[in-house]
Amino acid sequence: MHAEPAIVRGGRHAMFCAALGLALMFSGIWLGDAETLSAAGLPFGTLVMRVFSVASYALFLAVALWYAKRDDGDLRRLFAVSCAAGVLCFAAGAALVLFAAPGVEDADARTALLLCALFLTKMVGAPVSVGLTCVFALLDRTSVMRACALGMLGAFASYSLASQLVREGSLLESGAMALAGLLLVGSTVCCMIGLGGRAGTAFRMRSASPRIPAAFAMSGVVKRPLGKVLTPGFVVVVVFSALMLGFLRNGASEADPHANLASFVVLAALVVVAALWRGLRSEHVFFGALLCTVAGILLEPALDVFLPGLALLVGGLGTALFEVVMWSLVVWAARNSEQTLEAAALARFVAVCGHLLGTLVALGARVLLPSLAPFEAMHAAELVVVFAYVVLLIVLLKFPQLQVPFMTAAMPAVEPEAPSFAEGERAEMSVEDAERRYWTDPCDAIARTYQLTPREREVLELLARGRDMPFMEGALVVSRNTVKMHIRHIYTKLDVHSKQDLIDMVEEIRE
Repeated sequence: MHAEPAIVRGGRHAMFCAALGLALMFSGIWLGDAETLSAAGLPFGTLVMRVFSVASYALFLAVALWYAKRDDGDLRRLFAVSCAAGVLCFAAGAALVLFAAPGVEDADARTALLLCALFLTKMVGAPVSVGLTCVFALLDRTSVMRACALGMLGAFASYSLASQLVREGSLLESGAMALAGLLLVGSTVCCMIGLGGRAGTAFRMRSASPRIPAAFAMSGVVKRPLGKVLTPGFVVVVVFSALMLGFLRNGASEADPHANLASFVVLAALVVVAALWRGLRSEHVFFGALLCTVAGILLEPALDVFLPGLALLVGGLGTALFEVVMWSLVVWAARNSEQTLEAAALARFVAVCGHLLGTLVALGARVLLPSLAPFEAMHAAELVVVFAYVVLLIVLLKFPQLQVPFMTAAMPAVEPEAPSFAEGERAEMSVEDAERRYWTDPCDAIARTYQLTPREREVLELLARGRDMPFMEGALVVSRNTVKMHIRHIYTKLDVHSKQDLIDMVEEIRE
């Protein structure tokens, strides 16, 4: 029997650490949030929690931006210290909520103590989630989406099971908080193992180049400047997706759609599907999420007649799948940016800001629609939010220059640019040399890096030159379906989602 290659074992090890760390982190955070808010009993507790979450991510973002400027900065040291400090803050906040605050008789002092405790429990999320994003950035392209789905759906399944144990009395409040703390410790351990899995690999901020740590330069992705990754389209999609999630999870329904046995069974089944589906891509999860969310809202009466609670289950499944998409977008930004740490911290900050906006929309619906019953007000707001989101997606499809991952039109029309060189270079260079420097050499470099076939290499250069489908059919003497197949393979191997992304990559290699 042949021994398994070390690179395959290492890839599976990293994917396991990333997925397990993600599942432990979010299940611990959600369980801790639920128990903290229940024990504290603060008015507008969910809104306060979201504000504190944004504040903690803003604080860690400032630390990450400062740390990224250090020549001797090591990411493992940063996350080891910050994650350990976050877990200790969580423990201190849990102790205040469960043991210190109940003994304080003065109402104002007790409220102040509970607010302090809630803020402390939110300090762990930023360093652990950004650290795990960096672990995901080390994965190869084929492992990223499966690890995102396994981790996030596993988090929902774990939270669903733990919530049922709490509701049935198997876990007391103190036991639930202790379990949440253990889950967060486990996620921190997975983060550090994932970052330390490559023995001898440099994680120092300027070890390989002025901008890219050596570990992240090994991921097989042509890195782009931060501004070309966190594009306006990317930020808009992340914010609006997070807004919809924040609304659906914190205001649309009084019942928790994931705290029941049926939800646990469905989520566990989806975890198995994600583990077995090697070709899973962001598009599959995104359209599944959109379909479930829309069906849960528009078909609610029919679904509940067919089976009571089915609409809530379907809608909850939609939010779980959207969380998978959200996490994959954050990982995409970290993997494709030259500044991995800054991209991870900024993308997570943008996501939690969107969650806060969603919570504000949910509260605003109750205030602005006082004449309606709470359920009717939330249902009307649901329709508005989902409709606005669908309109946004249609607009983004019309503007491919916004460069939204997996949302950009597949073949935007782009006119080829003529090669431009300095006067001295033009005089000394033949037409063949100019063509080679401007087109052949960059496309050859990309083909070698991503192991394109000779035919895919030809299609790559034609795409970079802005050629349309009929031209490629005639030049290559193949059918349109064959051209489409080669284009699909190129997009998959290069981890790009539009023709403009591919052109940008060729331009960066050329520069």
